[in-house]
Amino acid sequence: GMEQPRHFWDPSIAPSGMVIGATDHARWQGLMFIGSLKFDYIAVLDPATWRETSIRTRQTGRVRDLVQAPDGSILFLSEDNGALYRITPR
Repeated sequence: GMEQPRHFWDPSIAPSGMVIGATDHARWQGLMFIGSLKFDYIAVLDPATWRETSIRTRQTGRVRDLVQAPDGSILFLSEDNGALYRITPR
């Protein structure tokens, strides 16, 4: 009686936090943003299709946690520079 997962990573990305886009920005509505400790990026999943894209920059080194700010932007902590960064939709 078990169902297989809709999406998985093999090898594991070592997920480190997740935000589901609950914002007025139509581009981000419902998207899942998942930090990766192992591969230094933020995975972006569209649950409608389970298609994955990624955000990779110098700042995404070992993403520790993600939260959504009141203005709809996404804040993430990176071990790379021990800093807090903000991502906003274009």
